[in-house]
Amino acid sequence: MATTTADTARLFRCRLEELGPLDDMVTAMFETDKTDFGKASPDYADADFLTGWNARKAAFAKLVPTGARRATAKEVTKTMTQVAKSLRDPLNWLNIRLNRAGKKDGLTVGVDDFGLGKVRNEISTQDMEGLDGALGYLLGLLAVPANQQALTTQGHTPADTKAFADAQQQLKAFNTAQNSSLNATLEFTDENTKAGNALWEYIADVLGTGMLMYKETNPKKAKTYSLGTLMKRIRKEYGGAGEVKPTLP
Repeated sequence: MATTTADTARLFRCRLEELGPLDDMVTAMFETDKTDFGKASPDYADADFLTGWNARKAAFAKLVPTGARRATAKEVTKTMTQVAKSLRDPLNWLNIRLNRAGKKDGLTVGVDDFGLGKVRNEISTQDMEGLDGALGYLLGLLAVPANQQALTTQGHTPADTKAFADAQQQLKAFNTAQNSSLNATLEFTDENTKAGNALWEYIADVLGTGMLMYKETNPKKAKTYSLGTLMKRIRKEYGGAGEVKPTLP
């Protein structure tokens, strides 16, 4: 199982999801004032500077934000819940037929021993792994020839059993997908931080140089290179949509 025991320390002074918009703003400012940056140091005019920066932008952009992975896991859970709830009516029909078959002593075990109560409970508590196991137990009893014959006389069909089997397979697949998503979130946490730190080096470099360049000659312009100023702009633009909360981390 993935772990985060060796997490990289976060150097960037904003949320992970804010780094992209912040980088876009800083890049635009750098392009506008590129001549002044070149005067401050030839390093900024060198093509290698932008090449390195763009490489880090690309590496950061390839990573799926943790928030997106959690959203995916949430959607998987929602779908699993829908699949589980869809079993309630078929369970009631099966219960009726088991009751009738039980009255004729055609079953190998008592009706309660088929575990319908456990299946219903796992659906109610949304314990999907428990539901997988409960369905497996039920399907095992439904596969016993004597039980098949007794239920067939009560109107239960192979298609009815298949519906339970299909649901179990869906839940198995969704459980695997959800666990993979959660594990991936843990695995990507450290990678996201490293990529964020790498991009932050360029952001912090440009902001620091910009403030120093204009601090005495153009204080108003220097303020535009303040992280605080830029974060207020970002959170004003994105906060209304609920993407970024209007409070500092």
